[in-house]
Amino acid sequence: MAKILTFLLFIQFASLPIYGYGKEQETYTKWQDCEQVTKAALEKLVDIFSRNDFERLEPVLNTIQSTCGENEFILRLRILRILIEKKTTGDIIADYLAKNYQEILVMRWDYSVEEKHAQIYQNNKADFDYVPLRHAIDSLTKIKALALLNSPSYNLTEQEEKITLLFADHIDEFYQVHGETTPQPSSKNKPKPTSDGYYGKYRHGVSVYAGAEFPLTGSDPVFKTSPTLGVLFSSRLSNPVLFEAGLKVRFNTRNDKEVEYMLYDDVEVIRSTASLGIGGTIGYKIFDNDKFIIAPKAGLFWELATTGLSEVNESYYDDGYDYYETESVRYFYINTMRSTLAVSAMRHLSGKTYVGLEAAYHFVPYNWDSNLLTSVQPNYGSLQLFFRF
Repeated sequence: MAKILTFLLFIQFASLPIYGYGKEQETYTKWQDCEQVTKAALEKLVDIFSRNDFERLEPVLNTIQSTCGENEFILRLRILRILIEKKTTGDIIADYLAKNYQEILVMRWDYSVEEKHAQIYQNNKADFDYVPLRHAIDSLTKIKALALLNSPSYNLTEQEEKITLLFADHIDEFYQVHGETTPQPSSKNKPKPTSDGYYGKYRHGVSVYAGAEFPLTGSDPVFKTSPTLGVLFSSRLSNPVLFEAGLKVRFNTRNDKEVEYMLYDDVEVIRSTASLGIGGTIGYKIFDNDKFIIAPKAGLFWELATTGLSEVNESYYDDGYDYYETESVRYFYINTMRSTLAVSAMRHLSGKTYVGLEAAYHFVPYNWDSNLLTSVQPNYGSLQLFFRF
């Protein structure tokens, strides 16, 4: 971390005409003034960007610049305003990239997800332009940038799309879009990220579910309220379309009713102890502000409900030297297909970890299995808590 902060400070000394940077005689008083001016300005800037009241923007930014000099933060807000107002951006974006401000912002996003981000900022305030990590103004600029990327009323140029991806903290896309039209820092000098991407959104994950499933119809259903567990591999949260695949288990309780199951020509009375589902879901994000994500989803699982029935098959063979007898066990299940409609909401905790809640409806036509003689109601609901790692 010390090496990265040293690199960051080097870039600011070498590339930014920031007031006080690169001047050995600069006094502590001026740095203190810069911090106080920026702190006062941040309150106004949050209100300005919340209301899109951009007539008030330049006086505030000029006040910061007159005390602190130009920096990444100031130019980022100016570019964002010009993008929103659909004005010409070519020169100001080129100026931003020429000064390597993109590296300053990438570093800022990386440090923002550190568990000790507050301490990191306190020890290195000047390196972050006296704007606290995870400040509301950062969240606002990300939201505005995402809106620009997703709005059909904005026809962004290649350069504008690139810089907006950076402002939205879509770092991978920023470096990859259109074959990297803007030169990327060399692997030797490029700062290494300190986390698994902002809020872990650029990594695949594993989700662990735990909750309860309950019948929605039927006066005396076969399957009563039962605990459920699930483990599913998850796609990147940075994509609008989300995928999961894995296993879900429902542990059928002792209060469940017995059912009749036809095994060959005999009718067996059995009680299922568990149901195993193998499949996946597909979802689409309808809300994502980095901290909270809401996504409806649909799923399909091949389900096997245990019957407790099995048979032993014996086989014999002779290899010419000796005679062998082997046994194999075949288990019988109630086979069906579970379809699911659900809504999940999750909140970021730290790093790659999210906690969430999922409410779902399940249609499970158990009587698709012709061996099941007892009628079993197919409509169920579930509520599950999950953690994504």
